[in-house]
Amino acid sequence: MRISLIRVDDRLIHGQVVMGWTQALGIEQILVADDEIAVDETQKQLLLMAVPAGVTADVLTIADSATIVNASDSAVSTMVLVRGPAELAALRSAGMPMSTVNVGNVHTAPERKRLTKEVHASDEEIGIWRDLAAAGVRLEARWLPSSPVTDLGRLVGTQS
Repeated sequence: MRISLIRVDDRLIHGQVVMGWTQALGIEQILVADDEIAVDETQKQLLLMAVPAGVTADVLTIADSATIVNASDSAVSTMVLVRGPAELAALRSAGMPMSTVNVGNVHTAPERKRLTKEVHASDEEIGIWRDLAAAGVRLEARWLPSSPVTDLGRLVGTQS
């Protein structure tokens, strides 16, 4: 499987954002790596209803997602989606290769600080972002393909 984009977006498969990325990158397949939704058939089906026409999609556990990606020799252009930094770190720990990750949207919450217009993080999540960046994962905060890129790894490296 050819991974064209690994994206962190707490909405996972979501309207114009997914459409923008699938069209810009010629994405043919979406793989959602999420332990909770993978075992909830109702949530899984609701999520899959948002898949753009002409694109296939599946929702698997984080471990199964890493296994499938590593075992596949398919040339299908694939977008991998996770909901947050903890899931991204778990995916990497499960063996998913990643050099660059698109960080698209992580909503605000009472314990979260604003890092960019679309990305918010708790102190624990900032620690996860830092660890990923220190491990060599390039974290690009970018909402849409036409949006400017913010180096999230550099940004969280300066947070206190």
